[in-house]
Amino acid sequence: MSFYRKLSIRSQLSFIAASIAAVMLTIIAATYFEMSGIIRDNNERYTRDLEAQIKETVHSNKDVIDRLMTNVAYNQDVQKFLVEPNAAEAYVYSKKIHSLLINMGTLKEGILDIVVLGENGRWYDLFGGNKAASYYAGSIAPEDSVRYFGLKDFGDLYPSRNVLLVGMKMKSLQSGERFNSVIGTLFFVIDPKALIGQAGVVSSESATLVYLVDGDNKIMSSGDPMEIGSELNGIIADHPAASKPINVKLNGRTYVVQKEELPEVSSMIVSIIPVSELFSDIAKIRRLELIVCFAGGIAMLLLFRLVTNNILLPLKKLMSFMNNIRRGDLDKLKTRISLQGYAEITVMSTGLNSMLDKVDHLTHQLLETNAMLYEAELENKKSELTFLRSQINPHFLYNTLEMVKGMAAVRGGHEIRDIAKSLGQIFRYSIKGENVVTLETEMGIVDSYMQIQQIRFGGRFHVRYELQDEAMQCLIPKMILQPIVENAVFHGLELKEQPGTLTIRGNVRDDRELVLAVEDDGLGMEPERLAQVRDALHRQERDIGSRGEPRVSSIGLANVNNRIKLTYGEEYGLEVESALGKGTKIRLSMPARRNVHVQSIDRR
Repeated sequence: MSFYRKLSIRSQLSFIAASIAAVMLTIIAATYFEMSGIIRDNNERYTRDLEAQIKETVHSNKDVIDRLMTNVAYNQDVQKFLVEPNAAEAYVYSKKIHSLLINMGTLKEGILDIVVLGENGRWYDLFGGNKAASYYAGSIAPEDSVRYFGLKDFGDLYPSRNVLLVGMKMKSLQSGERFNSVIGTLFFVIDPKALIGQAGVVSSESATLVYLVDGDNKIMSSGDPMEIGSELNGIIADHPAASKPINVKLNGRTYVVQKEELPEVSSMIVSIIPVSELFSDIAKIRRLELIVCFAGGIAMLLLFRLVTNNILLPLKKLMSFMNNIRRGDLDKLKTRISLQGYAEITVMSTGLNSMLDKVDHLTHQLLETNAMLYEAELENKKSELTFLRSQINPHFLYNTLEMVKGMAAVRGGHEIRDIAKSLGQIFRYSIKGENVVTLETEMGIVDSYMQIQQIRFGGRFHVRYELQDEAMQCLIPKMILQPIVENAVFHGLELKEQPGTLTIRGNVRDDRELVLAVEDDGLGMEPERLAQVRDALHRQERDIGSRGEPRVSSIGLANVNNRIKLTYGEEYGLEVESALGKGTKIRLSMPARRNVHVQSIDRR
């Protein structure tokens, strides 16, 4: 025993393999000639090959039907027919889809009818299947793709009483609120042969019967055409589908029954083989096999008992250790395994311990590298935010100082003093304190800015505030609203000859999102200019000026949009709406955050 334990695993397994081979050769020599023909002809050829052929045929035909249904469901004429409110226009579309449905019906043999049902009650069919198919429209969920209902009996409506009904929900491709909403239901009424082909024909070389049944246990395919539409025997149907054959008694005879589900078409393949045909010639051989296998089993049990302690027990210990590692047990990750046994097992445990050491080392390196990269990314974002903020202040300083210089030349010192006071508040606010303030604090600076503009323009426009108390307590980045207000004054109201109104709104939506809006009734933008601004904001460009227009004129919009996205994420930012001659509305969205220490404005 001691010598045996010191042998390599290869030597021990070779000894076991030789013993198994000797036993198996004894069994094979006694049973080979009588069993091979029966197993080859009745089991493998029919249970596997025929079912594979049926599955291939069904899947191939299903793909064609699914593609045809998808082409119809998302055809533009069909979509417009279902949602068009004007009856005359809908009639024009119905003529177009008639040709479409006729062409689709010719692409696949066996399509008996195509039915289009709208959610608004509008419908269209080729051969009168509307009333019969509409009963099943409610059974299709919006998330279903294509649903196969199985065999249905629609009477004398079609040449064949037993037809296969296939349906799917049609969803709108129109952009806007209607996008991806359910607008109707599409049905194909097809002959079962269009899906199944000639499956179900029974070979003359075997008594195997193969059926294809739907979810209601109705026969869709059979070697006997008279059985189509009838129910398969209840005893067979009550047994669940299994990958291995099962024995079933039917009409006094025992059959080997095997089922395989086809969930994509809501059907199942059922093969039935008479036991008398499968095992008629091996009754005597079976008794001989039992005797030989029993004797061989005792011998093999003794042999495997010899190697259990040297192979199985160390391997179980190794597997337990590896399972602990896979579950993420940190204590086990710090320990190492020691196995006693053959040389190969010892080498395996040593290699595993070495690998764990390398994993620990690489993990520490990876964590350090990730920390460095994360810190670098934070520094990069902070630098970019600082750059964006620094672009706003010189811009505003330039415009305001130019205004003060012009007014000093034509007006008295009283108004200049008020402007200088408001300007001082704004710049003191922009360079001191936290980078995040409440909306109430930001609105104080906006108010100071508007005082400057009211003095400059002599009351040519009116400012209206519509701000919720809840919104006023929300936190926003400093100097995020003033550039938007400045843009509205200089590009919306300054060039307008009549008096105008600037409206600033703020509310909290769903207790999660702060929405601010700056709206003016000024000159507005042409559609081409509006499209250019939206595209530039979408691509997060810093230069969205049009040709011939200074870059500084639109830098506020781009910078505010970039600051919001860098601070809160891509789902937040600016939205612009404008109409030429009617005005412009800019909407800002960001998370509604509160309860953080912020600065307040010093209005001294």
